Amino acid sequence: MDEADPVQEQQAREAQLPQAARQKRLRSPSRPFQGIKEVGTFYWAERNDNGDLFYRFCGGTVVPSPGKNMVLTAAHCFDSSDRQEKLVFVPQHSKSKPQPHGIFPITKGQIYADPRYMRRGGDKDYTGLDFALLKTGTRSDGKKLQDVVGAIKIGYGSGFDHPKTRVIGYPGFKPKQDPLDCISPMKKYTTGSADGWKGGTFSQIDCDGYVSGTSGGPFITAGSEEPRVIGVTGGWKTGGHSPNTSYSSYFDNDLKNIYDAAVAGKKPTPIVLPSASTWKHATDIASGYFALNGPVPEDRMDMFVKWSDGELTVYRGADKGLNYFDKEFRVMKPNKLWADHAKQVVAGDFTGDNGSDLIVRWSDGEVTLYPSVDEKGFHGEIQLVAPNGTWKHAEAITAGRYGGNKWQDDLVVRWSDGELTLYQNTGDGKKLGKEIKVVSPGKLWKHAVEIGSGDYTQGNTWDLVVRWSDGELTLYDDFTGTGSTWGEHQWKAPNQLWTHAKLVTGGDFSANPWPDDTLVRWSDGELSLYTEGNASGIGKENQLVAP
Repeated sequence: MDEADPVQEQQAREAQLPQAARQKRLRSPSRPFQGIKEVGTFYWAERNDNGDLFYRFCGGTVVPSPGKNMVLTAAHCFDSSDRQEKLVFVPQHSKSKPQPHGIFPITKGQIYADPRYMRRGGDKDYTGLDFALLKTGTRSDGKKLQDVVGAIKIGYGSGFDHPKTRVIGYPGFKPKQDPLDCISPMKKYTTGSADGWKGGTFSQIDCDGYVSGTSGGPFITAGSEEPRVIGVTGGWKTGGHSPNTSYSSYFDNDLKNIYDAAVAGKKPTPIVLPSASTWKHATDIASGYFALNGPVPEDRMDMFVKWSDGELTVYRGADKGLNYFDKEFRVMKPNKLWADHAKQVVAGDFTGDNGSDLIVRWSDGEVTLYPSVDEKGFHGEIQLVAPNGTWKHAEAITAGRYGGNKWQDDLVVRWSDGELTLYQNTGDGKKLGKEIKVVSPGKLWKHAVEIGSGDYTQGNTWDLVVRWSDGELTLYDDFTGTGSTWGEHQWKAPNQLWTHAKLVTGGDFSANPWPDDTLVRWSDGELSLYTEGNASGIGKENQLVAP
């Protein structure tokens, strides 16, 4: 978005359409009118030699807010630099009455949009997030915007079936312009990705003559119910690919999140991870490289989650400003097979292709390798171990780089009798790797409730993390499975809090290139990410999901 020019981009898209597509669509008629007081347009605050505002663009709608100063519009109308520019909002602008209610300056730094959309290329990657909220200052006489013109409530999650929907927009970019008015049915529009733009589901309205410039104008319910703004022209190629079809990103919790952030004066944090009540049902978490084309130049690991109903989900890794995860992919819908029979899931590179594979231990003792899993699903299945009685007793499994080769293809297994076993180079020859008995059966390791992998000491060999039944947390550095002892570091002494750590997995989720971060799912559904751990401790806690 840093170099975006929405006006030129939209005009270019319209020019590429066939003449028939531009002229022969079934649509509702529109008419110029004098506007309504709650809807207006934006200007740069610069004035010409006559003292007039002259660069006008996009539209916006006043919506209720505690500060009585909020305008809803399309995110693509602004880029990141506009937060520091002098802009103004003019409600009910028209040719004959350019400033009937005065002008209201946009407060510097008070443009709120989803940070995923505002990053470079975000308009193409997140077409469903094309909405923004702006805060205005007072008029020259000190009056607040909402006190002067009123406001129209936002309709969140209102669905797509609205037979009478009013669309208002300011066509073109002339300094003085009458807005267009149109009433037409709103409908649901779903599209796949095309030309580098991500597809999705949008609100669609077919109204005549809504050319470039109408972006940000509202979709308002026009039936018998109280009017509500249920869309703004923006989304799927920034509002429409012809002058007679307008799209809006759907108003859901993503917009509510931006609104709440704007009210609080805080930068919005994307809502990607579900709430704590949902995370209570996460039965396993694995870290790996599953999602292609991530949002950060240095790829971060993604989080693979198996839920109690058998659904499988990938959360794409991102930077801290996006709460470490920026997008959700459903790999498999809820199903009984995975719900009832997939007992452990671990990720690693068992095929040596630098992607991530999954190994699953099933209830009948079968062990299966799924190579090159990504956000699109599974791409093959390899049986490493046929159903058997022994592997039914594998109670904890992790995968790391434990002395076999350069790949993360070594399995560590804690058995029900307290034995600890390492299988080096698993996947070679489509079978389990070399078996090394690390600890003989005994009482101590029966208390190793969770085991995880990472490179916290930044060596060629990874480290093993163990959460014990009494809440102690231990790091064994440079774990190879040979010898009687390894470097042992007590991260946490026995304590009650860590007995509630239900899932513990290591990975690379932060800025440095090491897999020295740790995800923890707690018993109350809280999700924490501890970043940049080392021999001395687990690292800094970042709360991803509050309990």
